Amino acid sequence: MLWQLGVRLFIIFWVIVAFFAIWVARFYYATRKRTNDYFDDPDLKLQYFIQEQVNYRGKVIGYECLLRQQHHDGTWTLPKQLAGMPLQRVVVLLEETFRHLPVVHYSLSINLTYEQIMDPNFPLFVRWAISKIDPMDLVIEYHATQQLHSIRQKQFMRQITNAKEYGVRIAIDNADSELTSLHNIEWLLPAVDILKCSMRSFRKEDPNVWLDLNLQFWNNLAKDNHISLYLMGIEDAKDEALAEQLQIDFRQGYLFGKPVNEIETGIEATGHATDAHHNDQTLQVTVNDGGDATADPVNGRPC
Repeated sequence: MLWQLGVRLFIIFWVIVAFFAIWVARFYYATRKRTNDYFDDPDLKLQYFIQEQVNYRGKVIGYECLLRQQHHDGTWTLPKQLAGMPLQRVVVLLEETFRHLPVVHYSLSINLTYEQIMDPNFPLFVRWAISKIDPMDLVIEYHATQQLHSIRQKQFMRQITNAKEYGVRIAIDNADSELTSLHNIEWLLPAVDILKCSMRSFRKEDPNVWLDLNLQFWNNLAKDNHISLYLMGIEDAKDEALAEQLQIDFRQGYLFGKPVNEIETGIEATGHATDAHHNDQTLQVTVNDGGDATADPVNGRPC
């Protein structure tokens, strides 16, 4: 009797396992199919825009490539999804973008997903990008949206460590006010050169709202780990005053210039940030005349 019960339980167990495996496989296939359908759409128009990054003196020190999708009415917005975009598609889009970049010794940041960084062709991508943007310095940005298990952590660390051997800097994008944001990147901090926080994650309409992590936390974490902190989403003088108060030297946002369709307008690289309030589409900056010669290019302020 007990033997028969054991056999039945054994069979039930494996039926459940098989059912679960089939469900996972069908879910994975359906998800991948939706992703492929999205990026295979011949009417999907994607393009990288360029936004300036400045130091505490308002001088341009880099650009970030921001992916945008064009709609039928000619407007550009963030794409509906980024996950699942093949690394080869990134290369095709960047090829056109790189042709319109100015020849300046700034940094150029490119945001990649976990899947793109883990792509077997990622090392080739790194060498290709470095050769294309020279004399710019390449920064690979990664938005950690999930906690990776130890095996994936080691594999990911191997990929970015190899990239750093070519002089690539690694940036963590969108570190926010939730504890999960810290948990997702703690293991990665030894390899990180830049931490990026956005003002939108720390604005509070209600002063009584509790933030697990505030901007000062990330500021201290960056300093303790010798990491450069960039504050994004700076929209007005109040935001900039906060960056100045916290001595966050590297900044980005509409106050300094909106993302620009540089394939249509071009970029005239010259040194001072665009005033986005006067000109939303054209980057007009003056040549860096060496006035920041005593500034530390990593930490920003004079040594």
